[in-house]
Order: sequence, then C-alpha cells, then structure tokens
Amino acid sequence: MTTALYLVLSGILIGAGISLIWRDARKKSHGSFTLERDARSVAADEVEVTIARTAEEPARRAPRGAAAMLAPSRTAAPGLSPSDGTQAPASAVDPSRQSARLALERQWSLLQPAIAGAIARTNSLIAPVHLLIGPAGEPAWSYKNRGYGVHQRLLLGGESVAWLRLELLVEGRLRANVKAHRDDAGGLNAGAETAAAAVDGERVGALLFECLQPATAFAARRVEISEVEASERAWQSINGMLAAALSATNGALTQAGARLIELAPAAWENELRRHRLALSVEVNGDDVARMHIERLPHELEVAVGVREPQLAALGRRRRIPVDGMTIHALAELIASCAWPAIARFRETRRQA
Repeated sequence: MTTALYLVLSGILIGAGISLIWRDARKKSHGSFTLERDARSVAADEVEVTIARTAEEPARRAPRGAAAMLAPSRTAAPGLSPSDGTQAPASAVDPSRQSARLALERQWSLLQPAIAGAIARTNSLIAPVHLLIGPAGEPAWSYKNRGYGVHQRLLLGGESVAWLRLELLVEGRLRANVKAHRDDAGGLNAGAETAAAAVDGERVGALLFECLQPATAFAARRVEISEVEASERAWQSINGMLAAALSATNGALTQAGARLIELAPAAWENELRRHRLALSVEVNGDDVARMHIERLPHELEVAVGVREPQLAALGRRRRIPVDGMTIHALAELIASCAWPAIARFRETRRQA
C-alpha cells in the first residue's frame, strides 16, 4: 500500500515538472517574436522584446544613425567668415554679398598685368635708394578693410622694413598701404587710394609712388648718410699722404713765388656725392686760380681752373690711381696741374 502511494506521488511530481518545462518552453518561443498588441502581456524586464510590424504599419521613428544620414548636409560653403577670415558656413554668407566678392576677385585678376608693370617701373625708380617691393603673396580677403588683395614686403638694403598691402575695396577703390614692422619706424607708414574704375598701369604706378613717398625719403636719407660716411672713410685713407704731397709741392713752388693754400678742410659735396678739398693757387701773393682735389672710388683727381674765360686753356685735370700711389707721384701730379697758371701769371707780373 505504501509503495503504491509513493508511485502515485512520484507520478504527480513528474507530471508537474513536465508541465512547468513545457510552459517555459512556450514562453521563450513566443517571447522572442510578439505582436505589438501582445507586447504588454509579456512581463519581463529582463526579457528582450522585438516588436513585429505589419506591412501597413509605417515606422514611427527612424534610427538615430539613419536620421543622421538623411539629415541635410551642414558642410561649410566656400565663403569667408567676416570675423576671422576663415571658411564660413553657407548660411553665414549672403548670396548677393558672395556674388559681389567673386566679382571683385575677378576684377583683381584682370588688373594683374597693370599691377605687375607698375610695380616693375616703381622698383626701377626707387632702386637708387636701395628700396625694393618684394614678390606678392597669395591674394586674400581683409574683412577689416573690406578688400581683396595681396601683401608684399618692402625691402630696404635687402632688409624687410614694412608690409605693402595693395587691394581692391568693395566700395570700388584701389588702395595701397604701407605698415612698418617696428613702432620706431612709423614714419614709413602711409596710404593712398584711387578709383578702381578703368584703372591702368600708369594710375597704379602713381598710387604706389604716392604711398611710398615717406619710405623713399627715409631710404634716401639713410643712403646719403651711408654715402657720406663711406666717402669720409675713403678720404681719411689718403689724407695723410695728400698732406705730405702738398707740403712737398709747396716746397718746390716757393722758388717761383707761388704756393697752394688750403681754403677749408675737405668736405662732402652733395652734388658730386663725394668729398672735395679746395685750394687757392697764389703767385706773389695774388690769388690766380683754384685747385680742387677729389677722392673718387679708385682714383684721386686734381683739377685747376682760372676765373678769366679767355684763359680757360690754362686749366688742367689729372687723375692718379689710389692703389700704389706714392707721395712723390702725387706731388708731381699736383705741381703739373698748377704750373701752367702759375707760369702765365708769373710772366704777366714780371712784364708789368
């Protein structure tokens, strides 16, 4: 009897276990694919639920990735930001303003032959003061000036001292502006404008010349100072030998009653661009002629002239190379230039 009860109880338990396993199996098979209307009946926070949609049921929300792919492109358009000069979004650039900019860039491109010719001519004019407009950089917009153009270095003696900005303005003007690199060279700063309509090489050249006037004047003063210093050093290199030669010449001329008197120390002659020494040629106390001695780059020049035009033939002009020059050779050259005038007036005084 007891055995029979155990068997019945075991059967009940086995049946209950089989029913539980069957129920769990059914839940798993239906839980992974459930219609939307049955989704609420699936009670499992931890169960993954995939909603099946019928063919006529449209998607309510696109996936985030797909939405990003379908969203309008926000790539920056080829415009320039007014604030920092970088590429700006298309929405930040007014189409009419962008069209005006493109037109200005085309106008700038058309002006390049005239600008290049004007710069070449300007460089030839300012070359004597060692000033030069350097090569142009890439054209770019300046939102501060509302213009399109280029920067070029302004070189003085090969050294960059300022920027030259040449640009077309949206107001229809062509502007040139010089800005010194250093604050203590502010005297170089200048600007000039002209109407951009029908501008040609001549007008661009005039614009550049006006803008570069302060820089040209500054360069000229600097070159003059350099020339004066160089000429003074050159004169000092022969001054001692010249003094000895003049002393020897006067010693020889004393017998003829003549002498050479220095009127003033050698000085810079602005018209000649070099130092010159002036002397009086005297015969028996009378001033009969003038002698000038000049230091050339590689030679020393001695010239004598008289006041009377009818005696111009008495004048002499001779040169001697500085390299290898001796006191004796220089004294002979000085005496040979002075002697015709000395002899002429010495003879005249004797006859009188």
